[in-house]
Amino acid sequence: MKRGLKFAALLLALFMLPGISEAVIRDGAIRGKSGLSFGSISYNFNSLSVTIRNSTKYNQNFGGSMIFLDKNYKVIARAEILTAKIKRHSSRKFKAFFSEGSGNEAKNARYLEWEF
Repeated sequence: MKRGLKFAALLLALFMLPGISEAVIRDGAIRGKSGLSFGSISYNFNSLSVTIRNSTKYNQNFGGSMIFLDKNYKVIARAEILTAKIKRHSSRKFKAFFSEGSGNEAKNARYLEWEF
């Protein structure tokens, strides 16, 4: 009986582990790209998803790197987004993959910079 209970506890701990790394942070404007803003960033261990909104009357291409910085402006994570088109007055959800760091480190970032 003890053996089955230990196995169930271990199995429960393994199922809870991926849920620990999830986080959602703030919305904000994208510096250097007029009319574009981001929101709904959710982190996983090796990727993240972000929604980019285009409030202009023109179609725009978007892609680049998201750089996550700590309080001392030291780079702790970097995520790459492939270039894609965002239609006018709409939003698009992008999936980015970490080339440096992980989602666990990025969710602790204080600042977010964009590199195009």
